[in-house]
Amino acid sequence: MIAGLLKMLTGWKGYVAAGLLGALLLGAAAFERQWYGALKYQAGGDARQAEIEKRQAAIERAWQEERDRADAQHRGAMLARQETESRLARAERDRDAAFARVGGLRKQLAARGSAASYAGAGPDGASPDWIGLFGECLGRAESLGRRLGEVGKDAARWANRVNGLQGYIRALTIRPE
Repeated sequence: MIAGLLKMLTGWKGYVAAGLLGALLLGAAAFERQWYGALKYQAGGDARQAEIEKRQAAIERAWQEERDRADAQHRGAMLARQETESRLARAERDRDAAFARVGGLRKQLAARGSAASYAGAGPDGASPDWIGLFGECLGRAESLGRRLGEVGKDAARWANRVNGLQGYIRALTIRPE
C-alpha cells in the first residue's frame, strides 16, 4: 500500500504534495511560535502590572504613614501651644492678682500717708518722693507685664505657624526607601 502511494506521488504530483505538506508544517510552526510568544508577552505584562501595583501600594502606605506622622506632630504642637497659652493665662491671672494686692497696698499707703501728713517727718513719715518713686516703678512693672504677655502670645502664634510650615514641607518631600 505504501509502495502504491509512493508510485502515485511520483512526478509533479509528489512535488505538489510535498510542497503542501511543507507549507502545512511551516504554517503550524509559525502558529505555534506566535501563540507561544503571545503567552510570554501576556505573562510579562502581568508581571509588570503586578510590580506596578506593588509599588503603588508601597507608595500609598508611605503617604498614609507620612500623613499620620504629620497629624501626630501637628496634634503635639497644638497641645504644646495650648499648654503654653494656659500657662500664660495663669501667669497673667497671677500678675493681675499681684497688681491688685499692690494696688490695695498703695491705697493703704496713701491713706496712711494722708493720716500721717500732719505728723512731723520721722521714721514713719512717707515723703512724697518715695511714694512717687514707688508708683512709677509699679506702673513700669505693670506695663512690662502686659508687654511680656503680648510677646508670649505672639511667640505661641509664630511657633504654631513655623511648626505648620515645617510639617507641610516634610509632607512634600519623598524619602527614598
